[in-house]
Amino acid sequence: MTQIPDPSIAPDDLPFALSLKRVNRGVGYVALFLPVWLILLTVFTNTCFNASISHYYFSRIGGDLFVGSLTFIGLLLTFFYSFRPHQVDGYRAHEWYDIWLIKLAGISAFLIAFSPTTGSGCTYNGAEVARAFLNHASGSQAFHPPGGTITGTISYDMWATFPVFGDAAHVPGILKALHFGGAAVMFSVLGYFSYFVFTRVNSLASLAAGSRKDRRNGWYKILGMAIFAAVGIMGGAAIIAKMVLSPEASEAFVTWWDGWRLTFVLETIALVSFGLSWMIKGRFIGAFEDQAALR
Repeated sequence: MTQIPDPSIAPDDLPFALSLKRVNRGVGYVALFLPVWLILLTVFTNTCFNASISHYYFSRIGGDLFVGSLTFIGLLLTFFYSFRPHQVDGYRAHEWYDIWLIKLAGISAFLIAFSPTTGSGCTYNGAEVARAFLNHASGSQAFHPPGGTITGTISYDMWATFPVFGDAAHVPGILKALHFGGAAVMFSVLGYFSYFVFTRVNSLASLAAGSRKDRRNGWYKILGMAIFAAVGIMGGAAIIAKMVLSPEASEAFVTWWDGWRLTFVLETIALVSFGLSWMIKGRFIGAFEDQAALR
């Protein structure tokens, strides 16, 4: 009689090792270095220094880095972060709702990646190269006699490219808000994890002699507060621009804000804080590892 394997026992014949610490480090590295790669791209190519990280969606190479990084983060948070709470060392204080919250953050990462922000995010001076949507395109470059051209209307609104909406003026506001809503949810969940979840006693080694839990918790709280502060400032600025100031004052405020690339700066602070928090959770350097775990 063939014995049916117990589904509760994890397979031990995989050709590779599974480690949540490595997953945490991977997520952290990608989040940390995304703004770094975009800055280097701006410095070494004819890419505009965009008003926000999200606006790099409309740049060559930068768009690939932006979508690829968020897709990677979304996949790992949504599908790999699945385990039974209280049973995995390193995550013993995680609750069932924490697992679902991190999956929500992963889904939000997909929304950010595939629901791009609006506007070009840059004032081009003729030297930069950009990519955008071309609505109502006609003509051909590749299959047309010499001199052929492609004509159309340049657009930075992804949703307006769907025929059902017709043009940007008819795109439902909820679709335009998907990007910003996804960003708010993702960073809020990640801030919550850094400040409230990672600071719990999640491993047995944290209780043993030589524990470095206090050191990690100090960093987790600082990084969590940095994420919350960045999200709060960006949200406050959006409220001021749309609900408090007059149209003329709002335009001047947005021009000043974008001129200093403050959204880019705050997004960078949030991403770097998120990345460092998860790298610490993944023990990317020995200074954060408990002595008992090193034996």
